[in-house]
Amino acid sequence: MYKIPFVIILATHSIVNSLALADDKAIPPPVIESTHGVNFSQVRNMAYRIDWVNQQTALGLRLPTLTDEDMFAIDLHDQLVCYNLDNGQWRWSSPVGNHIYELLGINPNETAEQVFVITDGAVFAFESSTGNLPTQAGTVQKDSTDKSFQKLSWAANTPAVAAGPNLLYGSRNGELVWHDCSIGFTSKTYSIATAMSSMPAISDGIVVASGDDGAVAAIDIKTARARWLIKLLDAVVATPTISNSTVYIAGTDQYLRAIDLYTGRPRWKHLTTAELIDSPFVIGDALYQRIPTIGLACFSAFAPDITGELRWTSQKVNGIVVTTTPNNRLLCWDKENRIIQEVDPRLGTITSTMELPLVTELLVDSPNLGNIYLITDDNAILKLTPRRATDG
Repeated sequence: MYKIPFVIILATHSIVNSLALADDKAIPPPVIESTHGVNFSQVRNMAYRIDWVNQQTALGLRLPTLTDEDMFAIDLHDQLVCYNLDNGQWRWSSPVGNHIYELLGINPNETAEQVFVITDGAVFAFESSTGNLPTQAGTVQKDSTDKSFQKLSWAANTPAVAAGPNLLYGSRNGELVWHDCSIGFTSKTYSIATAMSSMPAISDGIVVASGDDGAVAAIDIKTARARWLIKLLDAVVATPTISNSTVYIAGTDQYLRAIDLYTGRPRWKHLTTAELIDSPFVIGDALYQRIPTIGLACFSAFAPDITGELRWTSQKVNGIVVTTTPNNRLLCWDKENRIIQEVDPRLGTITSTMELPLVTELLVDSPNLGNIYLITDDNAILKLTPRRATDG
């Protein structure tokens, strides 16, 4: 029997090993194309980049709220959670609501250095830097309070907007309520309707609020006296948008209206083909409104005619405008289908699409070139920031 020399066996083994090593070197490392369902290429196409990812966040975040430095949210266990916006790191968490109250909204007060959570029956106060309950010895800032639990005189039915130490909200019995957080009591009320379901809007010392019966009022914040009151054909469920001394109201009576903030005088109104349930978005001289079954519509914000001026509609855009991009495009968030569409503001055509299959919440910090914050099903937070020329 012929025997293969040992040296040949050794040489053959060495060649096989060399080929295996060569093959290992030839196999490139796996290419990571996405994280938490966010595709890197689609992000780049919209002239954004991923700034940071928090992969160890709390569960089931809701009611996310931004300040200049922090993001606040409520987690699955009714904990108020705070994150640093510079790096996405968790800062603190504190229990809120005692698992009894319905949590409606979060209102940071940077002057008071406190954050308030409004519920259907009470307001809870926390120190914004630590999450601790306020103490009498520590409340030295303007508008601050030492009352961590503040019972509401009128049950809240809407989130609140802040005006100094006051939280203004709509009640179940139709009262617009001023709750002064610095003292822990109601300071003023104004009766709007039999019930209120939409959050008020504030501009230039005036609060605009609507009732479930179609009543809309503009009220002086200091005096709680109405500047004007009108009655629409049906309820307004979307918060009004105020821009350039004009109140833009999208109503379930299918009308989109522009009204003078100070006098209540109508500037224009346009009859659409569906009930309007989303707030208008105004930037420059254009107003963008989602019309169910029709898509996104663009109007002149300063229409020369009382019936308004429709510029274009786009049936393929089903989201709402949230900000603009470095590409001078509109960024539209379609929450139902979990996609972002980049849209040409002049023509309404879609120029790029970003699929976000895991994203449940999207926030921006500015209507123009805003940073984008995403909260996902798998409990991550991502920050997308506009790309600069130096980013390549």
